[in-house]
Amino acid sequence: VIADNVGDNVGDIAGMGSDLFGSYAEASCAALVVASISSFGINHEFTAMLFPLIISSVGLLVCLLTTLFATDFFEIKLVKEIEPALKKQLVISTVLMTVGIAIVSWIALPSTFTIFNFGEQKVVKNWQLFLCVSVGLWAGLIIGFVTEYYTNNAYR
Repeated sequence: VIADNVGDNVGDIAGMGSDLFGSYAEASCAALVVASISSFGINHEFTAMLFPLIISSVGLLVCLLTTLFATDFFEIKLVKEIEPALKKQLVISTVLMTVGIAIVSWIALPSTFTIFNFGEQKVVKNWQLFLCVSVGLWAGLIIGFVTEYYTNNAYR
């Protein structure tokens, strides 16, 4: 019975991990396809095409850095401290990712470049890409908190 429960638990965890990886890989591939189609502008900037991969790379670095907060800065001694620590980590990772996106947008991207937008060339500035990614990042954080509020047993 114990071995069966352990096997079920390992299988469930592995299944969740593969689902997360699948979602991550699909989102990355979709972003790369959109970037490659959109970058057939006048200048055809290769760095702009790789922007989704650069953002994912920064996300991995931020994830590793945020892990330090879980292990070294927010030492958890009681079960009730787990959820607030995870919320702090989520906010910290969002702030760090915003800074990372800003750095990448200003260093890796040209100040202006052209994209192919439904048959016409459109000039895009690097700060506009930073704004789009940052709004999506912070919207995800807000959606997460709102979802938790309406689905958690701790709230009415």
